[in-house]
Amino acid sequence: MRNTILLLALIALIGLIPWMVSRNSHTATVSGSFPDELTGVDYSWVYLRDEQGVLDSCVVSENRFKLQTEVAQRQLAATVEIPCCSLTQHVTLRPDHEIALRVSLDEYYRKKAEMTAIETMARLDKNGISLPDSTWRMLRDSLVQALIELQHE
Repeated sequence: MRNTILLLALIALIGLIPWMVSRNSHTATVSGSFPDELTGVDYSWVYLRDEQGVLDSCVVSENRFKLQTEVAQRQLAATVEIPCCSLTQHVTLRPDHEIALRVSLDEYYRKKAEMTAIETMARLDKNGISLPDSTWRMLRDSLVQALIELQHE
């Protein structure tokens, strides 16, 4: 009788192991989204990096992405990189914690306009033409406003 009770207790304990392991998750998740009216970001790559390298990567689908990684310690400093629009976001990952990121339309177009302005400045500088920084800021801001207005039409 005593052996039967010990055997049943051992079987119950073994049966609880998967439940205990699933309750003690060390996975951190970063979910992100772009505005629904934004086109052209699907099939772009998004990366989750720490100082050692890439922790996870995924492709944007339906303006959404989801990155996951195991966090062995209490917290982990990482960066979400979205190369298609040169956006980076520093995050602190914790076990069994989810972070939600939302890229605004204004932020997306501001980064796009900055990239375009930098490329244009480099081309002009290469040809010996330079403009004051205040002119570039005004052009960038005008471009951002025009892109946002075009997107809403």
